[in-house]
Amino acid sequence: MQLETLKPELKEELKKCLVSHKHDSEACQLVFKAFDFAFDKHIDQKRKSGQPYIIHPVAVAKTLIELDCDIATICAGLLHDVLEDTECSTIDIKEAFGEVIFQLVDGVTKLGRLNFKSSQEEQANNFRKMLLAIAKDVRVVLVKLADRLHNMQTLEHMPDEKRERIAQETLDIFAPLANRFGLHTLKIELEDLAFKHLHPEEYKKVKFVVNSKKEERETQVQVSKQKIQQILLKNDIKAEVYGRAKHFYSVFRKLRMPGTSIILEDLDQIEVYDLLGIRILVDDIQSCYAVLGLIHKHFRPMSGRFKDYIAVPKANLYQSLHTTVINPYGKPLEVQIRTREMHSIAENGIAAHWHYKEAGSSSKAGQEDLEELTWIRQLLSWQSDVEDAGEYVDTVKKDILSQEVYILSPKGDVFTLPVDSTPIDFAYRVHSKIGDTCTGARVNGSIVSINYKLQNGDLVEVTNSKNSHPNLSWLNFVKTNQAKHKIKSWYKTQNKDRHISIGKQMLEEKHGKEGFEQFHQSKELEEIAARLNYTTTDDLIASIGSGDTTVAQVLHKLQGTKYGDKQEEKLDRFLKIKPRKAATRGEQAEIPELDGLLYNIGKCCMPIPGEAVMGVVSKGKGITIHRHNCHNLTQVETERLMQIQWNLKTGNVYPTNLAIEVVDRVGIVKDILTLVADAGINIADFKVKERPTNNTALLKVIFNVHGQEELNSIITAINNMTDVLSIERL
Repeated sequence: MQLETLKPELKEELKKCLVSHKHDSEACQLVFKAFDFAFDKHIDQKRKSGQPYIIHPVAVAKTLIELDCDIATICAGLLHDVLEDTECSTIDIKEAFGEVIFQLVDGVTKLGRLNFKSSQEEQANNFRKMLLAIAKDVRVVLVKLADRLHNMQTLEHMPDEKRERIAQETLDIFAPLANRFGLHTLKIELEDLAFKHLHPEEYKKVKFVVNSKKEERETQVQVSKQKIQQILLKNDIKAEVYGRAKHFYSVFRKLRMPGTSIILEDLDQIEVYDLLGIRILVDDIQSCYAVLGLIHKHFRPMSGRFKDYIAVPKANLYQSLHTTVINPYGKPLEVQIRTREMHSIAENGIAAHWHYKEAGSSSKAGQEDLEELTWIRQLLSWQSDVEDAGEYVDTVKKDILSQEVYILSPKGDVFTLPVDSTPIDFAYRVHSKIGDTCTGARVNGSIVSINYKLQNGDLVEVTNSKNSHPNLSWLNFVKTNQAKHKIKSWYKTQNKDRHISIGKQMLEEKHGKEGFEQFHQSKELEEIAARLNYTTTDDLIASIGSGDTTVAQVLHKLQGTKYGDKQEEKLDRFLKIKPRKAATRGEQAEIPELDGLLYNIGKCCMPIPGEAVMGVVSKGKGITIHRHNCHNLTQVETERLMQIQWNLKTGNVYPTNLAIEVVDRVGIVKDILTLVADAGINIADFKVKERPTNNTALLKVIFNVHGQEELNSIITAINNMTDVLSIERL
């Protein structure tokens, strides 16, 4: 297609879309200005399909229009790739479209630079950045999701490996995000597209069976629909009644069992009622409940299948009445009843929320209008509570993007928790102090055990005592990572005196008892504590004892002071390590730059493949390999330092020391050993270093790992074990 004919055609498509959603001429002109700007910037670019690139931002903008987004967001959709993929500058966008649209484009651009193909640690950090960017301006996620939707719609043009990776990302991250923002229509399409590319055979089977039952399904829905319309007409209730089909991925997920795959014979057993549904739209909330009463009067309701999301909305603003009744054919029929505004928000989430806010006011809806989305505020609060990026992402996936229940507080506030959460999880979700001092709970007025599994709509009242504190046994049943993190944090805080004692011993080994007393009172230690963001020197020493800070970090900060290492002492430590010859040569050499040379691995920092390293040349002793941030490198002459890097393909293993603090129970060591063995990692040494308290133990373990990625993976797996309080690399 020629560009000169493509431009007016695309602009006409945008115009029709804008007019159908009742945007005025002034708004249209701003969108056309953004279109012209993007067209000129992308004029020489093409997509993998060979189509002109401009087709992509136009598709993104059309999706945003269909979602009832504001004009600034639609313009950002048209411009979302110009900063990253063209020579356009930030000043160009600011001058042409103003600060608001620039900030949206800049926010989407930053998300676009996140590389989900990176290592596990980098991926966690990238995901964390994305979530926090969304928390600052939720409109950014609308553009990002619309962008992902069109990329999924054209995914067949990508290589197989990349296509599968993008589809898995979509299923794991972007579809749950769409659901969390109430973007139901978009979530369904993302799931079905990901399903199509990840499980093509199963997708074809599900599609075939669903389509083959289409006539039977439509007949049953039509009969039910006509009966409902007659009932509503007789009772003077204005309503729209229509059938709704379940999407392919929801059918697949319903049938799929862990560890098994779907076969065609299984799919043939799908009952038609698994695919049946009716939706009723009315004018107001009063009519919703009136319709519900009529439905239950004329159709037999199924016990336990009624949910009132109008009285207790979901965290993504979703409101509706759900009930399942028996249809005229004797089969279950799912019925949803809601107002038209509720329906728009159910389909288009926060975008529709803004649309309705703007309709009732001359001012545009701002971030304050989305206070109902409490989970967004949780993203920001967890930013300060959870330092490790991997733990933060795991917390978000388990506590926010998982299946959920909706719990009421005595004041009527609604809290969202993962399925199988307990009163302890609820207490910590309300406030950490309420969790720490929890003694019991009442659910719907009745006393329950603290490991009771909460149900949708439960009203929970927590009982507290100022003299109470968390019990480590809670870790056996709490569901949310937030609760687990708070319980472990309380434990660390309460053991501060013990950690101070351990930290002092570690520093005394370096300075001697008398030297440590002087050091403890010195301004140098106060300055180091401040530089490492600790309020007092005791806080710093406690962090050394708990493993949060290493002695090496403190020594590094002491350089140039009377308490720092002398260069001669450092060199002596280097020379004490016996060198070795390279085990392999040529392409299989561990470190290509040292092929054929004598070298050794520094015992002070024990580097492993995947980490940035530096070589230190010692006369007659070969080269010593250190981590690039090892404190022993700081006073080595520059001419003795050598830039080196690992060969990650050798298959060799390297020792690394870990300290694991655990709840001291029968079987904990066996559980850890089994986990490590299942991961295919060999344990070189394992011993109980000490028992800090009556019910905890500190284990010292030496793993042989192939590199940093394998080490990070096993650390994460061990840290996620219920009775593991902390794990640190020594």
